[in-house]
Amino acid sequence: MGDGKEEESLKKGEKYRCQKCGLIVTIESPCTCTACDLICCGLPLKPVKK
Repeated sequence: MGDGKEEESLKKGEKYRCQKCGLIVTIESPCTCTACDLICCGLPLKPVKK
C-alpha cells in the first residue's frame, strides 16, 4: 500500500489455507476490492501453492 504498486485482489479458483486449523478456502467469485483479508483462527490465510 502506498508503494506505487497495484494491490492484487483475490481471483476465481485461488485457494487459501489456515496455518493453524488447516481450513482451505477456494475463491468462487472474483474480488474487486483493492485490499481483501481472509482471516481464520485470528491469522491471515496463506495462498496454497500449486
